[in-house]
Amino acid sequence: MSSGPESRADDPSAPRPTPAPQDQAQVPSPAARVWAQFRDLIFERMATVETAVVGVRRATLTPEIRQKAVLEAHRLAGSLGMFGLPEGTRLAREIEQLLDETAALAPDTPRRLAELAAGLRRELEKGPA
Repeated sequence: MSSGPESRADDPSAPRPTPAPQDQAQVPSPAARVWAQFRDLIFERMATVETAVVGVRRATLTPEIRQKAVLEAHRLAGSLGMFGLPEGTRLAREIEQLLDETAALAPDTPRRLAELAAGLRRELEKGPA
């Protein structure tokens, strides 16, 4: 009699391998599935924000790009909370507030915006947990 898999399959008393538990990485969370659907749109919004940040740093920001970046930062702040990215929400809100100020930008605003945008991009690249 063989002791290979064939003999175990015929023997009801033979030990059966137990299935491995499903790993979280194997089964995406609902948030991760939705993230996959909206990831490109989220990164398009981030690109608009980054364009505005470059414009601020170079003193070439147009009112149209500024307005669009404020809107996209606002949208990012709202949607990132849904994906469980509270730090992303915080960063996007701060970017929105800095870009939305009607007064002239403070001297340290370009540097601060660049830091915030870099942090926001890192959060987006991590995606939902």
